[in-house]
Amino acid sequence: MRTIKSFSLLTSAFAVCVLGFSLPALAATQVLVPVEDLSVSTPSAQAQRTAANQAQAQHAQRQNANAELFLLLESLQQEVSQMRGQVEELTFKLRQMQNNQKDRYLDLDRRIGNLNEQASQAAQNTLPAAPIQPHTVTTAAQATAETPQQPVTVQIDPAQHQADYKAAFNLIRSKEYQPAIAALQAFVANYPQGPLTGNAHYWLGEVHMVERQTEAAIEQFTTVITKFSDHRKVPDAMYKAGRAWLKLGDKVKGERLLDQVIRLYPDSSAARLARELK
Repeated sequence: MRTIKSFSLLTSAFAVCVLGFSLPALAATQVLVPVEDLSVSTPSAQAQRTAANQAQAQHAQRQNANAELFLLLESLQQEVSQMRGQVEELTFKLRQMQNNQKDRYLDLDRRIGNLNEQASQAAQNTLPAAPIQPHTVTTAAQATAETPQQPVTVQIDPAQHQADYKAAFNLIRSKEYQPAIAALQAFVANYPQGPLTGNAHYWLGEVHMVERQTEAAIEQFTTVITKFSDHRKVPDAMYKAGRAWLKLGDKVKGERLLDQVIRLYPDSSAARLARELK
């Protein structure tokens, strides 16, 4: 019995010893393997997430910048295209103006170059060689007077008439336009119904156009059309007056005269120029 009790005591003591050694080991195991709380981030994870977010933000910024740059380039291309179109349009208009100006001066030079031929033809067709015939001029006051009066008879010296016309025209040929205007005005005043007066009015209109006196030019061209309706310069006067009205911005009057010269003188050079101008 004593032996059994001793064995039991030894067994209990051994169990107590084993238990004493096991508890610290179990406690140590629990300390070395803690449970991870996912709601709490470690510093390294936060740094990784921050770097990832920054990279995404930088990528988005680059994409936005590229999109803005593309839109800007597209807008600039449209503006350049519009400006190129405007430049081409202005260049075309400038060429038209230069061509019109060149045609006008070429036409004027051609007409001036034919001065001698025109003057000689007019003299042969309308001026007698001899003797001098009296030329009758009835003034407006005489025409409207209540009591009939004898018309005033004015003698025109054909040689002087032609010489005065040539002198005025030579001033045009030498491009002395202001003296030419004065000479032509004196000519039409001295010979209001002379054989070359219609020509003088027409060339007075031409010189006014060269001097950019457009309204004065229209007045002279209109005089040719209305007072010398059978004159060979009427088609040219209609065309020039139409161009002058267009230059002043009166499209209605300008086109009406151009249509008129095309309708009344379809085969004339003035009608051809009028068609080109329209």
